Amino acid sequence: MLFACENGRKETAYYFPMDSLVEAQVVTLFESGGRLSKEAVIGDKHEQAGMVNDTTGWRNELSIFAQLNDINKASNRGLYRVEKGKRDVNSNLLMYSMECTEPRPVEYLKIYYLGDLKNLRKIEARYHEEDLLLSSARLLSSTRELTMNFENINNKIVLTSYSITGGQKTMLGDSVQFSVNGMITLP
Repeated sequence: MLFACENGRKETAYYFPMDSLVEAQVVTLFESGGRLSKEAVIGDKHEQAGMVNDTTGWRNELSIFAQLNDINKASNRGLYRVEKGKRDVNSNLLMYSMECTEPRPVEYLKIYYLGDLKNLRKIEARYHEEDLLLSSARLLSSTRELTMNFENINNKIVLTSYSITGGQKTMLGDSVQFSVNGMITLP
């Protein structure tokens, strides 16, 4: 058990407290005046955006990463193969990885860090969900590859960029690919 999060009551994060991490980044980015520059591509449409200037905006922007906290649900305990302190072959970082042994929304979560888990540098995950749309009796399937990059800025771990890539398809064969890339700058 790694950390505990505070949301009115104490809960223990069995694998990793993604909700607490996201909430801490919301506060840090708001208080430090972080500015977002974002590009989204859905199918063949490109869009650029920015402007997040309050905690609600940052919370909404990062909410998809908070969904990774599903890994900590009681029903998921013992379903993830965990490796701690494994060296990343592409960098000088260590990795804490959790990979599911049976179908679950969070297929894997990898946390890259420098020396100590609190010194985060990168998080990678795959989130998969399937929903039955009752009104049309169609199965909707979506898979997202999620990445968060962090830097140590003034002795604080701060989110500096993120990406979300994936696709969504129905049983009828319709498919849409998407990607979102966000860059965060601090004054």
